[in-house]
Amino acid sequence: MLANLQHILSQISRNPDIDKGDLMASNRVILSAINQALGTDRASVWLLSDDHSQMHCTYLLDCETHLAEPDITLTRHNFPRYFAALDEERNIVAEDAHTHPYTSEFSIDYLTPLQIFSMLDTPIRHHGEMVGIICIEHRVTKKWRDDEVVFAGFLADIYGRALSASERIRYQTELEQLNSSLEQIISQRTQELTQSLEQLQQTQHRLIEVEKMASLGRLVSGIAHEINTPLGVAVTANSHAQATLLELEQLFHANQLTRQQFSQSGSTIKHSITMVNANLQRAVDLVNSFKQTATTGTEQQAEWLQLSRFIPQVLTSMASVLQQYQVQAELQVPEDIEVQSYASPLATVLTRLIENACIHAFDTPEPRQIVISASLNKHSWQLDVADNGRGMTEDELTRAFEPFFTTRRSDGAKGLGLTLVFNLVSHLLQGEVRLFNTDKGCTVSLTLPVTLVTA
Repeated sequence: MLANLQHILSQISRNPDIDKGDLMASNRVILSAINQALGTDRASVWLLSDDHSQMHCTYLLDCETHLAEPDITLTRHNFPRYFAALDEERNIVAEDAHTHPYTSEFSIDYLTPLQIFSMLDTPIRHHGEMVGIICIEHRVTKKWRDDEVVFAGFLADIYGRALSASERIRYQTELEQLNSSLEQIISQRTQELTQSLEQLQQTQHRLIEVEKMASLGRLVSGIAHEINTPLGVAVTANSHAQATLLELEQLFHANQLTRQQFSQSGSTIKHSITMVNANLQRAVDLVNSFKQTATTGTEQQAEWLQLSRFIPQVLTSMASVLQQYQVQAELQVPEDIEVQSYASPLATVLTRLIENACIHAFDTPEPRQIVISASLNKHSWQLDVADNGRGMTEDELTRAFEPFFTTRRSDGAKGLGLTLVFNLVSHLLQGEVRLFNTDKGCTVSLTLPVTLVTA
């Protein structure tokens, strides 16, 4: 290749317009260099359609007309031999384009009106595929030298580089637009989700308030029902005692009171007083139970407890209950477990769980057993109270911690034992309580912190 052509190639290759993605600027640079270096009259860029059925001129540089963007399209149907030659992806070198087998089809409609005589078409490749040609034309006979053909091929490759830059810029622009669109979509979705979250929180708050009111209603109803019975009996017994006393006074003032009547009336009044005292005491016990279920533990002091000593002490206090219901208690507590907790509330929890198992778990005379086990994890410890009784139904498992829910109300049960356990464990003892059936009965499992969080 002549030194002049090499110099022009070097300049074009370093031209910043090639890699800016501006195809119009790249067209001007490359086609101007062709006409200047080869002394030709016309140079143009043609790009093929995706199916190679037609080819459109995107830029034309004519030294006479200076027509930059002509509206010219060639189709395979009209020029089959030319397109067949393009399919071979080789240079088409025509010294006489009117007689060349690949370009003679253009003679009447294209070459003659434009007075073109010689043609050189070289393929443009992009990503390894032919996407078009650079067409170089001259109005007089020109014998194309090999170095000129090579020169044109190099420029076609440079144009492929310009196509890559244009594609990159287009993708970047599309990506920026997509990112902008995504940001808007994300912002919109975020706003919608925020509104939905706020609505859900409001709904949740309303549901919590409704549930609180419902629970309060059940609690008040339960308290009224439980207290009303002993108070009603006390009122009735007191009224009966008053009526008996009034009758006794009337007989006395009428001097009609006999020893037998006095003795009978005295017995009736004593019996009524006994009933009043018993039922008032039951009401007091109920009120104390209600107070316990709402305990906050602010008066309690946390202390370190060695479970292998603490739990047996609780069991000792429950000996009479265990004996009454003929239940055998078994301990599985390692010697080295020491935890921080509130002794009295923890003892209350364990006592209530044992009482609850004794009263409700067993309905057969078979050997009755309660197993109390403890285990230590990294930051928590677990206390399980398991029985080998009848287990619980799904409804009982669901409602077990509900205030005043009991299956033994006819036997005097109030339904506050597990409610007290749940409140003490969840709030004061800072833990969790679970209730579930096993293959042999039911288990209450407490998960409690090794160290309490104190204010």
